[in-house]
Amino acid sequence: MRYIYVVPVGEIEQDILETLREAIEKRFKVKCKVADPLEHPGYAYDSHRRQYGSTAILRKVKSILPRDALRVLGVADVDLYVPELNFVFGEAEIGGESAVISLYRLRPELYSSSPDEKLFRIRAIKEAVHELGHTFSLRHCPDPKCVMHFSNSLADTDIKSTDPCPRCESELSLSLERVGFWV
Repeated sequence: MRYIYVVPVGEIEQDILETLREAIEKRFKVKCKVADPLEHPGYAYDSHRRQYGSTAILRKVKSILPRDALRVLGVADVDLYVPELNFVFGEAEIGGESAVISLYRLRPELYSSSPDEKLFRIRAIKEAVHELGHTFSLRHCPDPKCVMHFSNSLADTDIKSTDPCPRCESELSLSLERVGFWV
């Protein structure tokens, strides 16, 4: 049996990891496990930007890929970036085996709002499904309600669903069939 692994990168609350594990199992219809945590990603820190390079974290997550892994999703709680953008919510290998998301910018309290655990969890699920969707070869979708729509801001994330649109759902089903899973 093969699994999707959720890998904490640094200290991540167990309840959010469990929320993601359950949501991933439901969405992809593949068993999901929470792996042992990786160390805090200090190796990816850029002191000029005061952010963490998501590509370095993605490489680290990929380097621990268990033998029985179908995919692996790293979950960090630091501010991520790629050189071309001010920040990213996550990064993934298109058609590859690994992805990473950050919880940092998904928290309402970061934006002078009061904490909202339900909203935070929904945002985390959307970003996890989005990045894992990329590993199953899904590209960004023009439908703003589709989970595969590019999020340039939290407003974009909040508008979209936790599910793919019918076209992306069909592509996901084909991709899962190719790797030996049926939805």
